[in-house]
Amino acid sequence: MTDPEESIVDVAVIGGGPAGATVAATLAGRGHRVMLIDRDEFPRPKVCGCCLADRGVGVLRDLGLHSLIARGLTLDEVEVGSGGRHLRLPFPGSLVLSREDLDTSLVEHARAVGVTVRTRTRAMVGPDRIVRTRDLDHGREHAINARFIVAADGLDGRSLDALPGFAWRISSGSRFGAGTTIPASSVPGDGPPPGRLDMLANRSGYVGLVRLPSGDLDLAAAFDNRAIRELGGPAGAAASILQRQNRPLLAALARGLKWRGTPRLTRRRVVADDRIACVGDAAGYVEPFTGEGMSWALGTATPLADMIDRAILENGTLDGWRRTHAGLVGGDRRRCRLVAQAVRMPGLAHAAIRVASVAPFIRRRLADAASGGRRSSPGDLIGGRS
Repeated sequence: MTDPEESIVDVAVIGGGPAGATVAATLAGRGHRVMLIDRDEFPRPKVCGCCLADRGVGVLRDLGLHSLIARGLTLDEVEVGSGGRHLRLPFPGSLVLSREDLDTSLVEHARAVGVTVRTRTRAMVGPDRIVRTRDLDHGREHAINARFIVAADGLDGRSLDALPGFAWRISSGSRFGAGTTIPASSVPGDGPPPGRLDMLANRSGYVGLVRLPSGDLDLAAAFDNRAIRELGGPAGAAASILQRQNRPLLAALARGLKWRGTPRLTRRRVVADDRIACVGDAAGYVEPFTGEGMSWALGTATPLADMIDRAILENGTLDGWRRTHAGLVGGDRRRCRLVAQAVRMPGLAHAAIRVASVAPFIRRRLADAASGGRRSSPGDLIGGRS
């Protein structure tokens, strides 16, 4: 039976990650009726690099989440390792936050500003544009009539499966993501110190390592399917990279860890029609070698909320989101695609690190490519070789 108090809303947002919660909170703060639906309960673990670039931090600040920012750990530099060489680059303006803390804080903020939040609930959009939900604990079903729908349910979201126009186009060479966490008490001596992101790569993939504010070590990786098969899964693929990059203690530990996986990473789809818009990972993805996925999600959420706000007030549509979204993330995606392709070629990566170790200009350009920034100066840069 449809719940008459919750069946009609201005906006239904499917997915309570950074993008979905931000869109929902922004629109509710402007007086619109918003329902946020997620299949999980919060807090929840996620495969994520946990690094938030300065643009994402700015969105949290605009939302008034200063206490969340204060709980983060400042990220000062990134060490890139490939082909037996290492180079340290500045990573200004970035913050390390656990996904459990980030997602939970954003959802609770959305609830506090008036969003109706339904967790442990699966949502599907029918051809008639009605959102049908099912409570995963009790089996209750509801139909939600919304003027506009936001799909923010990530890479593995199925909310738009009934709409062929939103079908995924997945790159044949796309890697799979994987992640795990090492408790602070078990982090070995060859792990990175707080404030440094280590990105270690070879031809089969890469592993990113960063200390969380709790002291735990977050590992987020991307591997070729062949490497996963031949090396005994994500644990073996990660151990192989860590061993080759002279991290023997971490390599031994990684083999015994339980890793969580993701679907293929690099994908794209149509991101909008007149009433539906996709945001965050649900709007497409490329390998974010330096972990910019959260910043892309947050950085696109506010412009989408602005567009929906205007569409509600002016009886407009969301078709323009296609061009707006491309303008917001297109350049960053091209940059990350080039970086990810470069680290697949150890010879090229090795040469770049060797040159950058002695050339400030090249180090500055690599720092900009890694962080997405344009503010590095030669005096800020740190280079080194192993």
